[in-house]
This record gives sequence, C-alpha cells and structure tokens, in this order.
Amino acid sequence: MANWPSIATPSTLTDRTRKDQIKTDFAAGYVQSRPKWTRSRKIFDLSWKAMSTGDKTTLETFFENNVGDTFTWTYPDSGTTYTVRFSDDELSFKYVPVGHWQIDITLEEQ
Repeated sequence: MANWPSIATPSTLTDRTRKDQIKTDFAAGYVQSRPKWTRSRKIFDLSWKAMSTGDKTTLETFFENNVGDTFTWTYPDSGTTYTVRFSDDELSFKYVPVGHWQIDITLEEQ
C-alpha cells in the first residue's frame, strides 16, 4: 500500500464523519430508522490555495499511480494515520499567476 506523497500541507482541511442510515416513513407520520453500516467513515476535504508546480507534479503522479487503490494518509494536526482513497476520478488544478496552483480534493476512509 502506498503512502501519501511528501508535499506541502493543505491550506485548509475539512473532516466529516459519515454513517448512513436507512429510513422508512409511515402513513401516520412516524419514521423508523437504523444505521446502514456498523461503523462510520471519515471524509477529508483538502484544499491548497498556492501549491507549487513541483508539488502539483508529485500529486498528479501519485494520483495516476494510485487512483482506485487505497493508500495511507496522515492527518496533519493529530498525526493519526488513515487508510483512504481518492473520492473523485479526476484532479482539476487552477493556475494562479506567479507559478502556483489551486486544487481541492476529497479523500474517503476505507
């Protein structure tokens, strides 16, 4: 299993906890629900506002080699390691003048 590449820490990071539920509505207005899964999963939204061209190239190569597979990623603040995958099938970089790139990606826990 691959490890997340050594690139700059994201400018912003949002983490979400997801645990779907199954709901059934009844005619009397009642709702019955239960968890769909036995455990929750974390979803991480990473954003870089001024990524260097070198980090862009590194991330693109990592994506091409690992999309569809799981890899380890370490949460920058806590140091907790997660097994994650790319949520999306593409990377979209936006050029910012003077050699920087903006990108938003989403990783989801295995």
